[in-house]
This record gives sequence, structure tokens and C-alpha cells, in this order.
Amino acid sequence: MVTGAMRRWRIRRLYNGEEFARARRLSERELGGYNHDFATDIIVRSLYNEGRWKALLDFVEQHPAAVHEVYAKKAQRRLSQALEEAEGIPEPNEKKPWNIADLLSNWSQEGRRLWLRHPWGWTHWDMPEEYSLKDTHPALLHLALEVLLFPWVPETKRWDVERRSPGTNHSLSYSGGVDSTAAMLLLPDDTILAYHERNFTSMLNHSLPHSTFEAIEERTGRRVLRVPSNHEKIRTYHGLQTGFPTANAACVHLILLADHLDICSISFGTVIENTWLKKGLKFREFQDTHYWNYWPKQFKKAGLDYALPINHISEAGALKICAQSELADVVNSCLRGNGDRWCGTCWKCFHKNGPLGRDIDPTSKEISIFLNKKPLRTAQHALWALKVQSLEHLTPHLAEHIADDLSWWDKAYEPGLDLIEEPLRSVVKEKTDTYLEWMTKPYALVEVDLDV
Repeated sequence: MVTGAMRRWRIRRLYNGEEFARARRLSERELGGYNHDFATDIIVRSLYNEGRWKALLDFVEQHPAAVHEVYAKKAQRRLSQALEEAEGIPEPNEKKPWNIADLLSNWSQEGRRLWLRHPWGWTHWDMPEEYSLKDTHPALLHLALEVLLFPWVPETKRWDVERRSPGTNHSLSYSGGVDSTAAMLLLPDDTILAYHERNFTSMLNHSLPHSTFEAIEERTGRRVLRVPSNHEKIRTYHGLQTGFPTANAACVHLILLADHLDICSISFGTVIENTWLKKGLKFREFQDTHYWNYWPKQFKKAGLDYALPINHISEAGALKICAQSELADVVNSCLRGNGDRWCGTCWKCFHKNGPLGRDIDPTSKEISIFLNKKPLRTAQHALWALKVQSLEHLTPHLAEHIADDLSWWDKAYEPGLDLIEEPLRSVVKEKTDTYLEWMTKPYALVEVDLDV
């Protein structure tokens, strides 16, 4: 009789001998049985070694386990790279090598396309008509280089050129999501709205934000400027997933357009969870952080105010603002929805769409994994979201914290107004008054120190 231990030994010997396909096929016979966990591990590893990225992702979808996440992430990166290679990586007609001695020489323009030569290749932006690189202040180009490259090219942090004079228009790096829309609603009505748009194949779907932009134009007359770019690929040269190279790269399109659009400030939809709370877990005096004492100064050198118009508001407060607006039915933070419908199974749907009363599946794979991770992502807000959706039964390990009074969480934290410069501060305060109540002293926010 062949025992389970003997079958494991045979499979492991095949795997160690790099006979991945045979090891995988034998492992498939063990699924659902005594050797199930061992078999899933061998199958995932074998698919990875065989380079079958899509099959690996499909298998992990059917057999979710935290131990497989690292392989799923690697497979997703490899799949994205394969798609990129199939599409081809755009390059300018006139090519030149990376120049570390003259950083600004790495910028060039061909027609409406702005090019940046970085140490690993090229990235680009498709700019509005009449944009001109030669009319863009050197401080803006240096700042753009810094927010894109400084983790890997420290020389981009050392720039000293004549300070740019501020423009006259306020702007918002706008995503179409809940936090971003709350920021839009608290800023002056003539604030420029500009969206960074991935122009390469990825899992992100633009149809939801596009439907929001159309509704904004129809209902308010305001237009959202879309700037296509592939700069989120810079991270992939360093073994990281597609995404913003740094947090401030989310506004690089506005930095580059600051002269063209006569901009004096750039705003972000950054909430309490990323300002006054560190990773949503523990209170900190945000005004004393290195981040706050560094980046506004760098932006100021380029004639730009660095504005956080909802730093005093939580995600719950942002939801409350959007729910009271004329955009309540169209604003959405889901990145995987299609048309005007959210997916209902992602983490954003759990803590954004669920509290808005929209249908979600709180038992989906992704939501279940995130609810059981430690530390809990966006912890204070996740606890509130569980409570307002009556989903406490999904997380008995968090019962102690969910039992707390969380009614203060959707109110505004007045000290946050001190981080907003005039004239925006007065506008933001007045508009906040119309949507939200203010937290009262002693502030419960200051006492947040979660171990979840």
C-alpha cells in the first residue's frame, strides 16, 4: 500500500529534480485529501518554475492561502511584463543616453508627447495642445524628477535653481474616488481637476472614473483634464509592482503642467489615515514628521503650495461628504469595476462602497484575507466599516475594538486646518462646516494606538 508520506516523497523528488510538470500532475491528485496543503504548495511552485503565470493566478484564485501570495504577486508582475513586451515599450524618435551630470537634459518633447530619459529606459506623458517643454520652469522639471526617481537616483534631491513665481490657479490631483471627490467638494469651485491615466495594459480599469468624470461635467459643468502616461512602470525596473514611484508622483502631471495651467497650488485627497495616523494604527503629530517638513518646502521652491484639504477628515468623513453631494450615485473608488458597476469583492469595495450601502461580498477572498491580516490595513477605518455594516461576526478577533464608541470617526479634526495655507484654509473650513460635525475635546483621535 502506497501511503500519503510515500506519495509526498515521490512528488518532492520529482520537484527537486526539476520535473515540475510531473510533480504538478501528481500533486493535482492529492487536492482535497490528506496531502492537500502540501500539494497546493508544489503546484504553485511548479507553475511558477514553468513560467505559467496566468495558470498560477487562476489556481491561487481557486485555492487562496497567505503562503501563496508572494508567488501570485511575482506572477502578476511577470504577466504584466510579458504584456508590455508584446505591446512594445514606446521610445522617442531621437534617442539619447541618461545624463546624470545634466539632469534637465533628460527631458525632451516630440509633438504633444513629453519624454523623460531615466537610467533604465524611457517614460512619457501625452500633454494638452500647446504645452511647451521650453516654457516650463526648471524648478518644475527638477521637482518632477525628484518625485519620480529619488528612491533610486538620490542626485535628483539635490537641486538649487531660481525659485518659480506662483501662478494663480489651484489644482487637485484627482482620481475620481471617494477621498479625491471629497477634496474636490471642499476646494474652490474653480480648482483645476487633473487625472493621471495609465496608457498601458494593466488590471486597472478606467471606466468607473470616466463615468464619474462624465457625470461631473454634466451636473456641474466642470471638466477633468486627463493626462495619459506610463510613468508607473518605473517601479517595475526595481522588482516592484506597477504603481506610483513615490506618493507624490501621483501629481507629477500637474507639476509638469504648472506653467501651462498657471498653477499656484497642488492638492491631494489625503485623509487622516495617512496624516495624523501612522498606517491607520497610531496617532502622531503629523506637523512634526519629516515628510511634512520636507515636501512642502520642495514644492514651494517650484512656486507651488502643497495642499492637503482633507487631512483633517477620515475616510468615513469623506464618505459622508460624498453621500451628501450631487455625485453620491456616481463617485467610486473601486479600481476593478466596469462601466458604472463596482466589483464588490475588493478591499476598496469593503471599506468604501459597503458603507455607502452598495452591494458587496464581505466574504470574498481578498476581503477575507485583508480582514485577517496583522497589522490590519487602514485599521481604524476598517473597524468603523465593520461596525456600520454590522459585519462584526466576520472578525471575532477584533471584537474588543469594534465594541468601542466610534461615532467620532466621521467627524472633522480641527487642528488639521492649521496645515492648510490661506486662502484655501478659510474655504475648506467653511465647506467642512456644511458637511460635517467637528470632533470635540479631548480628541479620541489622539488616543488611537491599535495593536490589530
